[in-house]
Amino acid sequence: MENTSVNKTKSTREFNPKLLWYYTIGVIVVWSLFICLSLLWHHRTMNDGVLAAAKIEARAAFQNHVVYRSWNAVHGGVYAPITEGTQPNPYLDVFERDIQTPSGVKLTKINPAFMTRQVNELAFEKYGYLGHITSLNPIRPGNKPDGWETAALKSFEQGAKEVSSVHIINQHKYMRLMRPLITETGCLTCHAKQGYKEGEIRGGISVAVSMEPHLAINKSTLKNFAFVYFSVWLVGLIGTFFFITALNGQIQKRLIAETELHRHEKMEGVIEMARAVCHELNQPLQMILGNSEIIMLDNIDRQTLIKRVGLIKEQVGRMGKMTRKLIKITNYETKEMPQGKVIDIDKSSR
Repeated sequence: MENTSVNKTKSTREFNPKLLWYYTIGVIVVWSLFICLSLLWHHRTMNDGVLAAAKIEARAAFQNHVVYRSWNAVHGGVYAPITEGTQPNPYLDVFERDIQTPSGVKLTKINPAFMTRQVNELAFEKYGYLGHITSLNPIRPGNKPDGWETAALKSFEQGAKEVSSVHIINQHKYMRLMRPLITETGCLTCHAKQGYKEGEIRGGISVAVSMEPHLAINKSTLKNFAFVYFSVWLVGLIGTFFFITALNGQIQKRLIAETELHRHEKMEGVIEMARAVCHELNQPLQMILGNSEIIMLDNIDRQTLIKRVGLIKEQVGRMGKMTRKLIKITNYETKEMPQGKVIDIDKSSR
């Protein structure tokens, strides 16, 4: 038990406080990695949110197209005055495409496709939306699909319900979205001659909404979150330094206290050893001193002299035996004496 206590004291005493700063660097590295990874994850989540918001906006634009197209189709088309911007549709082959009111105003029929094209132009002018009604077999050449739309239309034939992705258009990012157009009864007026039947996919409407407003909001929000993450990282860094500094101070105080305790224990050991030596040597020395005084008497006879010298020799041998025991001490055993705790030389030198 005593040896274990000594080993613990020795290991604590040999602890190098500089190791704390190595641990501190490790903690800072882990903390910094955690903050960076959290920020990257948050950035990725926000980017996903931006894409989702832009897609929702594009779906809303598509639904608007579907609603007013359906309204137009239900009414079999609507008439509008012929103006510079609204000329008769040369691809609309129906009875009474163009009519005139009793007052002489000339009107032309606006079918769903023509209406969609005009609304797309207006939406682009006012809100920057891009829209295009298209088909793999368009009646109007201007409705011919581009490469992205062609791939989307073919995917509809394979069962896809929606296609979307981010594209660069005129050096700006847009969320493009396309859904199929299902042939309705009102559509057959123009498209029956193409062989379409009600319920079949005859094309699609593609819309594109600008990503710039969403990206601007995302950029601003990311800056705010980056500042928050930096603040959290800095607070953690400062807190770590304060904690390590305080811990280092406590360790230093403990090391000093243990050093003092060790020194005190060593002193106690020296004192106990001195007490034991004094106790063991006191009686032989007293015997030697007493016999020496007798020998120094003038009237001592030879027989007494020999006896007293023998006693002195005996005590010197006793002292020598005790000295050899002191050299052989390998353990630490104590006993209580009137003068205090002393080392048990006999037990300690076994």
